[in-house]
Amino acid sequence: MDMHPIAGVIWYAVGRFYEAQDGSLQDLGYFAHLGGIQPLFNSHHPGEGSAFFTFRSEPFTARKLHNGDLSLSLDATGSFTLYLNREPCGDFSRPETFSRGEPIATFQRLSAVVGTSVGPIGTNLFSAALISSSTFHFQGREWNLERLMPHGITQMGVASTTVITPPQGFKAVTPFVGSAMAVGGNVRWP
Repeated sequence: MDMHPIAGVIWYAVGRFYEAQDGSLQDLGYFAHLGGIQPLFNSHHPGEGSAFFTFRSEPFTARKLHNGDLSLSLDATGSFTLYLNREPCGDFSRPETFSRGEPIATFQRLSAVVGTSVGPIGTNLFSAALISSSTFHFQGREWNLERLMPHGITQMGVASTTVITPPQGFKAVTPFVGSAMAVGGNVRWP
């Protein structure tokens, strides 16, 4: 399946933000759509435990700002990696399970990410350049995410501000979903 090179929806990510005791953050999760790759789950019960494709960011820091009833978060630039898990094992109560697979691509966020929360909903928007990608074989086909999103992605996310009980070692966990479009054209990244 070929994707349109400009503004084609390339993935739907389901994930969570984790805040560590030291205040650092990371996000991780799995894909409900990834550029036409099928199947994405190894069972008829899609979720983190059956997802073949996962992601996890490097820890980053955020600055908090307030504007009336809006709460803003300025997340520092950083990188995140996508993984192929030939034996799915994702478990939101064990964040390390999202980076156990075979690394297939790494992205670099290009600027500070502004997250905005009001009431029970939070949003964010960011762009990330593809900085590395490797060819992998899956379900009898050869794939390389560079062919699907050579210039990177722009993702809009929606989060709940209702905190989920965090696993040991973390003080807060927030669920989110993200929809990303492939960046098209000859974009000049810094």
